[in-house]
Amino acid sequence: MVYQLLIELDGVAPTIWRRILIDASVNMRIVHHTIQLTMGWENRHLYYFDDGEDKITQIDFLEEEDFMEDEDVILSSVLRKEGDKMMYVYDFGDDWTHRIVLEKIHDAKSLEVSIPHCLGGARACPPEDVGGLPGYLEFIKIISNPKLPEYEEKIDWYGGEYDPEDFELEFTNEDLEDIDNYIDSLDEDFLY
Repeated sequence: MVYQLLIELDGVAPTIWRRILIDASVNMRIVHHTIQLTMGWENRHLYYFDDGEDKITQIDFLEEEDFMEDEDVILSSVLRKEGDKMMYVYDFGDDWTHRIVLEKIHDAKSLEVSIPHCLGGARACPPEDVGGLPGYLEFIKIISNPKLPEYEEKIDWYGGEYDPEDFELEFTNEDLEDIDNYIDSLDEDFLY
């Protein structure tokens, strides 16, 4: 089975969203990495999933006892039928909350794309460590007006131009096609 998931970043308007296809039998750590690549995050912070009953994360980075280990939980055990929902929270400081909905269940044989695969999306992911939603809104306000005194400082902080409308479907799918190498390349001492 292949799940079609809609992922929306909560609180940002217009909405930053992605629609992906992902194997229903992968563990939640793989789901995390798929979201990171699809949304455009840099995998630098803690995260957890919440389906309303359980919280799931990479436990070796947390001292919490009420979390389930993400490598031990399969996606199809969290989202079981079309319409099921969960939350994905990334970066416990900035608290980026993503709403995830299981839109459709496909037979893998009926699909002619590699899995995981991004079907579509809109808008660029916020920069890492921007300060959550308030910081992001302030960042967008400043970089949208080169006459503001903070403009150059923000451009320097980000490392260049930032286009909040930019989303490259082709590049996203190239990243997803290489997800196994991406995961293998992660430093074990780094938060992931």
